[in-house]
Amino acid sequence: MRDENEMLRLAFEACPAAMLLIDGAGRIELANGESERMFGFGPSELTGQSVENLLPANLRAAHRHHRAGFAAAPAKRQMGTGRDLVALRRDGSEFFIEVGLTPIDTALGAKVVAFAIDVGARRDADHALRRALGELETANGNLARFAYVASHDIQEPLRKISAFADILNAAMTKDDLDEARYAADVMASSARHARRLVADLLAYARAAHQSPAVEPVSIKAALERALEALSLTIAETKAEIAWTGEDFSVEADRPQLHQLLQNILSNALKYHKSNLPPQVTLHLEPGKAENHLTIADRGIGFASADAEAIFEPFRRLHGRGDYPGTGIGLAICKTVAQRHGWRLSAISTPTVGSAFEIVFPVAAGAGRGAEL
Repeated sequence: MRDENEMLRLAFEACPAAMLLIDGAGRIELANGESERMFGFGPSELTGQSVENLLPANLRAAHRHHRAGFAAAPAKRQMGTGRDLVALRRDGSEFFIEVGLTPIDTALGAKVVAFAIDVGARRDADHALRRALGELETANGNLARFAYVASHDIQEPLRKISAFADILNAAMTKDDLDEARYAADVMASSARHARRLVADLLAYARAAHQSPAVEPVSIKAALERALEALSLTIAETKAEIAWTGEDFSVEADRPQLHQLLQNILSNALKYHKSNLPPQVTLHLEPGKAENHLTIADRGIGFASADAEAIFEPFRRLHGRGDYPGTGIGLAICKTVAQRHGWRLSAISTPTVGSAFEIVFPVAAGAGRGAEL
């Protein structure tokens, strides 16, 4: 008997997984060194404890029920096909384990050999892989839609340039200066639009693929810089800009943050009512877990059904003749926000106005002391 016990002990210690011998009452009779390391106990400290002590308190009653069911109909469960359980370390921290159970009959009664491995790292890797696959699938879908729409929008000014080049040649042949000037003006306008389109496409590509170089940035300073860049438009439209709330700092790629803010502010200035100057309110709201920035206007607004569609590339709710632009600005904003882990959303009511909200999760150790 002593020889058998010694062999059993050596087999337990040789196992690279955590290994426990549990009696019919759920008491641990034997634990190897790996189980003591995994659960944070010292040598022999697990012996005599209830196996439920290795589970969070809220799971112990259910586990006792499952253990009773297993005892009534014991069956071997292979490692890798067992149950994922949340286990409890001695220090109170929780982690995921995978278990395998083998019932054995001994001269002292029925017992269970339990094998356990920490699968936390594997679960994290699986979740990361599934998340990456989901993002890849979304990116591929966006790329296909983007390529189709981009090719259509780029072809439009090129078709105009080609068509009006023929008109220009015909006008020059007839010495029709008015027709020639008209054709040249259309070609120049189309060329400018194509150039803006290409520039916005490059900006969108950079926002989607360039890793942000983050640093602490004052949101108020970033807004002031964006407003300075739009100062001519503000002056021409006699726009009214109001501020509320307190400044806070965000971890951001400074140029990308400025571009995001400038694009949203530009929209607020552009889509104003024809009989009123633009009215824009900037509300800054610092918080413990999240900081909020809301850019609200009293412009023409849009239907709530379009609240997601407006962030799609080339999605325009109005004709270019009414409101110029390429339809990429808000798509760039959404991409910048996603790359930084921010949440960007919009709510709007037609003829009443729109509000764009950006939620910035607060980084550990971040405070209100922003760097300019």
